[in-house]
Amino acid sequence: MMSLDTSWRCLSDIVHRVMRSIETRKPAQLEAFFTSTQTTEVTIRNSEILAQKRADDSGVGFRAAVAGNRVGFACTNRLSNEAILEAVEKALSIARVSSESNCFALPEVCKPASVRGLFDPSIAVISVEEAVDIAERGIDAAESFDKRVKVKAGRVIFVSGWRGVVNSLGVDVEEKETRAVMYLGASGQQGGEVTGTCYETAFSRRADLKPELVGENAAKNVAAMFKPRPVKSFQGAIVFAPEAVSYQICDVLVDTLKGENVVAGRSAWAQKVCQRVASEKLTVTDNAAVENGFASRSFDDEGCPSQNTCLVEKGGLRGFLHHAGTAKALGVADTGNASRFSGGLEMVHAIVGEGYRTKPAVYPSDLTIQVGSRTKDELLAEVGRGVLVEDMGGFAQRGSGVISAQLSRAFYVEDGEIRYPIKAGMVSGVCFDWLNHVIGVGSDAKQFQNAVVPSLLVEDVKVIGA
Repeated sequence: MMSLDTSWRCLSDIVHRVMRSIETRKPAQLEAFFTSTQTTEVTIRNSEILAQKRADDSGVGFRAAVAGNRVGFACTNRLSNEAILEAVEKALSIARVSSESNCFALPEVCKPASVRGLFDPSIAVISVEEAVDIAERGIDAAESFDKRVKVKAGRVIFVSGWRGVVNSLGVDVEEKETRAVMYLGASGQQGGEVTGTCYETAFSRRADLKPELVGENAAKNVAAMFKPRPVKSFQGAIVFAPEAVSYQICDVLVDTLKGENVVAGRSAWAQKVCQRVASEKLTVTDNAAVENGFASRSFDDEGCPSQNTCLVEKGGLRGFLHHAGTAKALGVADTGNASRFSGGLEMVHAIVGEGYRTKPAVYPSDLTIQVGSRTKDELLAEVGRGVLVEDMGGFAQRGSGVISAQLSRAFYVEDGEIRYPIKAGMVSGVCFDWLNHVIGVGSDAKQFQNAVVPSLLVEDVKVIGA
């Protein structure tokens, strides 16, 4: 079996050779996106190691555009000149019978951004046994912290690899990357009472996952959920902790800020640039050039240099996220947000694939809500009657921004103090209204897959009791 670097060099050489041979036939535009990755993964189920594996994957996806801006796509994971040439021919064939696209372009040559901390050599050499040890340390930390706690699910993932883009306009870039992810889901049992599952996550560019801290925090989350009580429905102040912000609220934000939805007229903010769309407490950016950032990169998945894009500044809309196609369609600058590794449920990845297997879409690198100066406890101190929402379940209606979310892990708050965990409650409202009613932003930013967000204090949110 070839080493990761050897398979990358082999893949890169063949892709460049095929691109040169095809360009002599002068298709309108041609792009190759190619990756070589090695993934070490451990799966946890019911306090035990369920599975452990190491998987290598290399391949290339081609986009070809012919006259009339008709676009075709094909991919292959066979590393031979013949197989890769066949994929190009297939992309060209599909393009010739496709309808015209009004949202396609490729970026031109531009120097990639200089971003430090994207590769940790220790991840590249980590063994399956070391990953198993990390998982076991997380399990032990959770279950020894509180004997009522049992780890129900979890994963430890280390990814090392290369990513490259070549196109017929002269873009030719590559970089080496690593990522590490750990999550644990735990629940508790005391007498006849069983809590719901509480999760703790860690995302890093380095092999510094701190499994003991992940396990301990998961156990603390569970221990706080014993003896929940129902609440009566009311309207009050809500402190959304980072986990709660990172899911439904960020989903609505991302959907609204994606250039594809602006082009299609599906964004609620499509005609609101330079208008106030949120509380003046909110400033939102997308920064793919942060040192050691989990989603940072020197260039996006079309080869456009990474940048720091201001999206909302003190409540005022400044712009949207774009790849080359949406930027061209709207006559604005490309923000470098082409992604073939969009966040989302694993079920989605199983259906549409990822990486070289799929075409790029607009997606944030690290959607960042600028932190405030107050801790979460200081935000809670302002709440007369309300709720601390640590985690909530359900899906937002992204176009309308309507959220009806189950309170998976939440606490009733009165006079600035947490009184008890909530049983079977919900929060309901329109996310765009919530964004306008933010009256406090925490200093407790936390890294998630494609977002870095703090706690938010929002007034006038509807709480639905059991």
